[in-house]
Amino acid sequence: MKHLVIIFCIAAALASCRTIDAPTSLRAKCFDASTLTVEERALADSLLAIGLDNEALYTLFAPLKPISTVAQFSLALARPDSLPAGLREAMNPNVPELERLRQYQRIVNALCSERVELLLIPFRRTDKGKRFFEIVAVDKRLLADIIRRDQAFWGQWGFVPESNLAVVLAITEFEEKLDRYRAYGYLFGYPEYAVTFFVEAAREQDSTKKLVPRDFFKSLPIQLNKGDLFMQFQKGIRQAQLTLHCIEKQRKF
Repeated sequence: MKHLVIIFCIAAALASCRTIDAPTSLRAKCFDASTLTVEERALADSLLAIGLDNEALYTLFAPLKPISTVAQFSLALARPDSLPAGLREAMNPNVPELERLRQYQRIVNALCSERVELLLIPFRRTDKGKRFFEIVAVDKRLLADIIRRDQAFWGQWGFVPESNLAVVLAITEFEEKLDRYRAYGYLFGYPEYAVTFFVEAAREQDSTKKLVPRDFFKSLPIQLNKGDLFMQFQKGIRQAQLTLHCIEKQRKF
């Protein structure tokens, strides 16, 4: 039954990308896999199925979250710790991991529509020569709305609602920790009180070296395949405030 639901969601999403009354030349291509190989198409199908079976459902199908994680992975592409920064030959350009990354990038480039776009973002963090990557689904209208709503925050980098999505996410990932926390909180659709608590708790923990007490709350009402999305918030915050937030999310869904 779950796979039938996923197939229905993909079909509905694809159908919604076509504008019936528009001339054929103006119709937006939605998840156009015609440029992909057979192997890449199969991998693209798997990525979409994983996304719709987890949190990316709230971006790919239901416009609730500006961005959602589709997949995360690591590749041995980072500069080895034994090499100093600034070298031209920071890694071996002939490793198979680069071709694997190119494959993922071709797939991500194909998976876009007028409303949703997939992006491949390298993480700032590395570990023992490995670079971590994340494929995210982005609702372009919701992301623009977030920047417009919190222009006082995003304006410090020169971001406006019309800014390029990939630039916004890349700068966010490589920014200072507390700015990164607040930015990701907004982008992943968490409410202001949860975002502010997480940022200020991290600031306090940096000073005291002690974890700030907190409570956890399921932030979306739909059961996911692998766990749920939880908010961290100040211990003792009114339950009614959290419940109203989740009811509104459920109503939109």
